Amino acid sequence: MFALLFTIVDFALFGYVKLTMQHAVREGARYAITGRSDLDPNEIEDDRLRSLAILEKISQESDGLLTRVVKINGIRAEDVDGNDVSSTFGSAGETIAIHIDCEWPTFSPIIYPLLSDGKYEFTVSTAMKNEAF
Repeated sequence: MFALLFTIVDFALFGYVKLTMQHAVREGARYAITGRSDLDPNEIEDDRLRSLAILEKISQESDGLLTRVVKINGIRAEDVDGNDVSSTFGSAGETIAIHIDCEWPTFSPIIYPLLSDGKYEFTVSTAMKNEAF
């Protein structure tokens, strides 16, 4: 009975985590297309990096889940040709796709053996065209 209860709770948590991360990547992309860099934690305005500001926006919108779910090197940005633009998040007018590779541990003894290392692995993505900034 408890195994079934853990399974139900596990699926509910997984759904929440996936939707929260999808929201975070979408909001990060919406911020990215504006060309802004004001969320970069660097206090010197001229030294702010757009890429760090975008990652900060994604982190803020993830409700603290980003550091718990993201894989090592799990955040990447690509242009339409699949080229890595993670350092700049594209130039003005360029279409970009942001992907976050995530994993979330399971607590259910029913699901655990079915998953790789007992973790759900999923990717959230969004694509948008940069504005003329």
